[in-house]
Amino acid sequence: MNEKRYPKTILATACIPWTESYEFDEDIFRKEVQGLIKRGIKNIYLFGTAGEGYAITDEQFDEIVRAFAEEMKGPDLYPMVGLISLSLPNMINRIRKAYSYGIRDFQFALPSWGALSDEELYSFMHALCDPFPDCRFLHYNLLRSKRFLTIKEYERLAEEIPNFAGVKYVTKDIPDIIEIAGSSCSLRFFLTEIGFGYGNLIGDFGLLLSIATSNIKRAWEYFYASSNSESEKTLKMQQELYMMVKGLMEAAGGGKIDGAYDKMFSKVLIKEFPLRLLPPYKSTTDEAFDRYYSFLKMEYPQWVED
Repeated sequence: MNEKRYPKTILATACIPWTESYEFDEDIFRKEVQGLIKRGIKNIYLFGTAGEGYAITDEQFDEIVRAFAEEMKGPDLYPMVGLISLSLPNMINRIRKAYSYGIRDFQFALPSWGALSDEELYSFMHALCDPFPDCRFLHYNLLRSKRFLTIKEYERLAEEIPNFAGVKYVTKDIPDIIEIAGSSCSLRFFLTEIGFGYGNLIGDFGLLLSIATSNIKRAWEYFYASSNSESEKTLKMQQELYMMVKGLMEAAGGGKIDGAYDKMFSKVLIKEFPLRLLPPYKSTTDEAFDRYYSFLKMEYPQWVED
């Protein structure tokens, strides 16, 4: 098995809190980042779908990345900034801005106005990654970008682009997980909780934190149980997490953009964390959060911090 280009760890997002006038709430944001670090998370990213990277202005990008970089200056901390845009020049400009604040890890989605052809895909990847050889890039593989990459495509991209380091591969599809586990690809693949437990028993995956944010100490237990091939404990915890997702959907309803749910996870840790999203997207409600939090405490209290 090839040595992976990104460490095996838990990768977590910092959602963006907005005031009632939709301004960046810097105090709560800094508290959120500090809380993740305190709970052992060293690899934190901004601006995935949950972080509303598709919606922010350049001015908001600059303001938030500056605060993020300041909080992530400690030893052994690895801040990552997300890039979601229809414009390749805009993505490159944002890399340069974040780079000036000391950021060296970046996460990106493919431009989504139209599905990229093979030629366009490889041209885009080289144009994004090649100018920044001292940076690491992770691809956010999701259908919203209109092209979902396969392990064979990742193997070729990894051969061509040495600073392409990993993938957020959001799937619980067993055949996909088995195929990735059997590949010698040097990229680090991150799975969310529902796919991670099984996947890491048969392969070498990182954990993309989402619903397990409610108790990060227990999330680390899940991570290490799977890494140490404690199959009975791993599968039991995986089942708990699956049922928590079902409880979340019953409490908040489906059909919302990812950040609506992720901000509920942030609110479990920081009760004053606001649920609102930038317009036009609709958030969940405080009532929905209360239903979910009550469900957690009653049915899965082990997943709620003491």
